Amino acid sequence: MKKLLLLLCSFFLLQHTYSQINSAKIVGTVTDSVGSPITYATIILKNSNKGTTTDSKGNYTVSNLPAGSFTVLISAVGYHTQSQVVELADKEIKELSVSLKMLPRLLNEVVVTSRRRDERKENLTSSISVVSPQTIQQLQTVSNNAADILAVAVPGLGVSSGTSSNWGQSLRGRQVLVLVDGVPQSTPLRNGSMDIRVIDPYAIERIEVIKGATSIYGNGAAGGIINYITKSNTGVKKFSSKTELATTGSIVHSEGSLGARAYQSFYGRAGKFDYTVSGSFEQTGQMKDAQGDIIGPIYSLSNNEIYNGFAKAGYNFSDKQRLQFSYNYFGSQEQGDLKEVLGSIREGRKTTSVPGYVTGSSPGTRWNHTGLLKYSHDNLFANHSLNVSAYLQDISTVFFYSNQFEGGGQSTIQSVKRGLRLDLSAPFALGNRISGNLAYGVDLLKDATSQPLLDGRTWVPEMNLGSTAPFLQVQSTLFNNLVYNGGVRFESMDIAVADYTTLKPYNAQTRTFGTSINVKGGNIGYNNLVFNSGLKYNRFNLFKPYVNFSQGFSVADLGLVLRAARVTDIANIQTEAVIVNNYEVGFASEHNIFRFEAAAYMSKSKLGSSFQEINGFYTTVRSPEKVHGFELAADAYATNNLTVGATYTYVEGKRDSNNNGKFEDAADTYLGGERISPPKYTAYVKYTPLQHLNFRLDYIGSGARDRFQKGENGLYKTYEGKVTPYSIINLASSYRMSPSTTIKVGIENLLNADYFPTRAQWLMFDQYYIKGKGTSFTLGLTVDI
Repeated sequence: MKKLLLLLCSFFLLQHTYSQINSAKIVGTVTDSVGSPITYATIILKNSNKGTTTDSKGNYTVSNLPAGSFTVLISAVGYHTQSQVVELADKEIKELSVSLKMLPRLLNEVVVTSRRRDERKENLTSSISVVSPQTIQQLQTVSNNAADILAVAVPGLGVSSGTSSNWGQSLRGRQVLVLVDGVPQSTPLRNGSMDIRVIDPYAIERIEVIKGATSIYGNGAAGGIINYITKSNTGVKKFSSKTELATTGSIVHSEGSLGARAYQSFYGRAGKFDYTVSGSFEQTGQMKDAQGDIIGPIYSLSNNEIYNGFAKAGYNFSDKQRLQFSYNYFGSQEQGDLKEVLGSIREGRKTTSVPGYVTGSSPGTRWNHTGLLKYSHDNLFANHSLNVSAYLQDISTVFFYSNQFEGGGQSTIQSVKRGLRLDLSAPFALGNRISGNLAYGVDLLKDATSQPLLDGRTWVPEMNLGSTAPFLQVQSTLFNNLVYNGGVRFESMDIAVADYTTLKPYNAQTRTFGTSINVKGGNIGYNNLVFNSGLKYNRFNLFKPYVNFSQGFSVADLGLVLRAARVTDIANIQTEAVIVNNYEVGFASEHNIFRFEAAAYMSKSKLGSSFQEINGFYTTVRSPEKVHGFELAADAYATNNLTVGATYTYVEGKRDSNNNGKFEDAADTYLGGERISPPKYTAYVKYTPLQHLNFRLDYIGSGARDRFQKGENGLYKTYEGKVTPYSIINLASSYRMSPSTTIKVGIENLLNADYFPTRAQWLMFDQYYIKGKGTSFTLGLTVDI
């Protein structure tokens, strides 16, 4: 015991001595060309492990520095990087404030999710989109729905349904895995498509989207990853706060539509301890379409109560060691005081809502708890860096009342995940021309997911997953300009399912119920090796090409397969995993005033996972699939106060119905609208006419898709409806009245376009035949202290 006390005393004495020796600081403010603060700008001291980011006022500090000369790199997404040399004397506090010139986008954006460590975008060999803090703030002025923000900002992602559900908003035609700081939020064992709305955008610092199949985070990322990076404190003050109040409503018909939201955060830094705490509450009013009618109640955002609580605290034991804890709570429920006025697709009559009594409990996310504990050491041994993350995620989502169960009812997806991640990485060099980084580790995961009815009946039995997945990734720079990325991951997974009885399946054609089946449970095992490999050539700014191959592992919505079982033993159900092979080529071109990106891809899988109506029953179709498409994005920095840009997204997909290795036979069929979105095109203009006045105009268009024939009844099958084009225009504006006070005004659907969103068209359910929002407004006030 005495030895332990002596060791502890020695440790703290060394820490104190170290802090006295390394007591110099660099402080400053980062602003743009018109004097507005740049939040979350990155400050890095070259050839050292020191760095930080700016706070909401653009302030930063880098502490515990020894005397000497430092090259300081200051960068931010969308701005030129600046480099300055700073000379520091012992205990000196040096001020370095800079103004960054805007660029449309930068190749050097930091992406954390790529291989679970900080990497620059120019060193990645796949298509990445980073939604910057500035873009989130501007788009949030119009809509606080993350699905709307992502649809505008991310090429390759489908258009938003304008509801609480992201069903049909696929990424490159396949399932996307949503994460918060690397913690999975999606429920791939039984995908309820409610995973994009799991955190208030107020709590998000930036959003990173990796497109194409990837196994970096395990099961469920057949189409890619969306990772919400939460806000953290990097300020210099012990206490700061941010308050935002806003009101929302319909301009077309305001009665009953008014809503409000409030956000409050506190953050600060005291010595080696830093913290960020925030909370938000939103009460929405009635959502109105372009004709002033209340939008239909299925997955509606009308009369929702939305809560979010977030906390993050960290302690730096030294400049190389950090312990951090974060917690996020999200809840969103429809109040259930709007009853349905059912429309008719056959008659072209939309579904609407009127005030009234609704059967059942309030649908929505009852709770979503995410806790994360992280420890990092930048030089544990032999130049190795260590990251250890332990997490817990617990979610409960209730769906709307449905008569498609015998006797009616409501289902709820319940999922609890417990995980541990161990990551080690180390740099290496082979002579003067080859250098890189080796990363390896293991993921451990326990996931218990089920979908019962609220009355206690079983629809999808509990699936208890245990997974162990070792991995290895390497990144290497060859001859200064050629970048290689590659790696492997071995997925060893076991899923236990108890005996269960299926509910009587509903026949959509005869409107009758089939028979229940008693199914014997058991264990389902998976052992799969997946890998990735890619090259990128970075010598010329005007043409930086890349090629990439990546695989993704996905247990293809096992819950759908189990609930539709027509056999008496789980061993006889086709439960094989979907292995997606993704091939991609692309390039980036950048000059002083413009940036252009292009990517083309094809993904194949020997097994599919689509839900399809066959003879009135809904069945998972496991035929081979091929999805292909391309994405274009361009930005131009026209003048100091004007930036413009545009994107185009195209995706198509088919299944090999006769399983002969071809996709062009007469028997082969196109994938439905729940997987394949029509072409999407966007454009924006950002204009700053005065130093503190900003405008952003966004154009969002959805093209046509007509791939299927009508049935004998004159209607399309489920998921096969014809999609007609539509487009909307949004306007966001802000004016900084003082250094601490900003007023914001957003207008959604500025021209009051009267349209049906894509999901309302391809789904072919009268209940979902719901129009999009008409002209709506947001008026907000932000105060920083």
